[in-house]
Amino acid sequence: MRFRRRDLLLTLPMGGLALAACRRGSTARDLLESLTNAPTGARAPAAGIVVMKDNLVIASDAVGEAVVGERAFTTRSPFRAASISKLATALTAEKLHNDGVIDLDDGIRTWLPDFPTSGPAGEDGPSLRALLSHTGGLRDPAEYWVAHPGTIDAIYSRSIFRSDTAFEYCNLGYGFVATALEAATQRRFDRLAADYVLKPMGLDSGFNWVGVSLEKRRTGASLYRETERGWEVQTDDRSTLRGTDPAVLIDYDGDLSTYQPGQNGTLFSPQGGLRASLVDLATLAARLKYAPGLASPVWSLNDNQSNGVHDDRYFTQFGTGVHVHPAEESLWPGQTLWGHHGEAYGLYAGAWYTPGLDLSFAYAVTGTPETPPARSARHPALNTFTETLMDAVIAAYAASPASNNSPVASTPPNKA
Repeated sequence: MRFRRRDLLLTLPMGGLALAACRRGSTARDLLESLTNAPTGARAPAAGIVVMKDNLVIASDAVGEAVVGERAFTTRSPFRAASISKLATALTAEKLHNDGVIDLDDGIRTWLPDFPTSGPAGEDGPSLRALLSHTGGLRDPAEYWVAHPGTIDAIYSRSIFRSDTAFEYCNLGYGFVATALEAATQRRFDRLAADYVLKPMGLDSGFNWVGVSLEKRRTGASLYRETERGWEVQTDDRSTLRGTDPAVLIDYDGDLSTYQPGQNGTLFSPQGGLRASLVDLATLAARLKYAPGLASPVWSLNDNQSNGVHDDRYFTQFGTGVHVHPAEESLWPGQTLWGHHGEAYGLYAGAWYTPGLDLSFAYAVTGTPETPPARSARHPALNTFTETLMDAVIAAYAASPASNNSPVASTPPNKA
């Protein structure tokens, strides 16, 4: 299969009024259906949420169609999870670090000796931790991937370096990390992630469909944008979902069987190619409970907002592959969140662990209008679709038995 892909407050008393200030009386189902039943040009083909505690689903719902005109979307329908994939990449790197195979604080030239020394990180190049936390002095070029049988050094000639190591969100860094992990183990990145993280967690998921059972792949969801011509598939069309090959970028003269580990980790989309369901993603986020070091901030936005590209405070803290929303300015008022957003090909999604409530959750819409949705006035990292998804998560949790005697914020964030 050959195609081009890119990735693009205070805690208040618990009660049934979690959404009082925004959508009084709405259930999670009401909120999800408001997204799929909206007028043309303002709707999603499918939407869903999952909330988990102690490895059990305590609330979930899904509406809409996984493949428009063909079948329903469920919380177990796998889809391309975009940048939520970075959690699986970080957890894979952490496992190899804990096993003594690699050191997250060693420079990238330990494994990629031809990496340029001209960047701001110095002679050893940025560390794996710096690359995972977007503080490696890199920025994304127009294309941050290489088709097989190309090698990752083809990227070195592109404009990839910042003048300093201030924070700038960079997908390319994950391609370098994946290549380093391959060089250290002599194993393909997609298989490393499957064997070290996904399979041990019991997840039927994988990068670019590698490791996903055919039975589950057949239930997968396409990602869409709505244009004047109707819903248009952006990735994982019917033929892909019915196929058996990995969804990787291969030139017409290439053959994946000739790939050598350490050659080009971008091939396996470590920044965004994980295929997983909402249940899988909530399970993956829950793993952060046992990896709190990944959520320890490597970077925090300073008081004068001068130490990184923060996108109007979309980013204020970042750990080792983990986006951190502090409690005082969180998507869930009063609750610190560890996890990641996913935004690509019409998808808007998120997967988070909240240590204050000891629960995880995931949400997604699998398509949006061709014109990107407006940013929410409630929080810089939300838009008009994801704010509704967050409301649905909070409503579902408030209605669940697990919310008894737990603090739930009753107002949305007061953030412009």
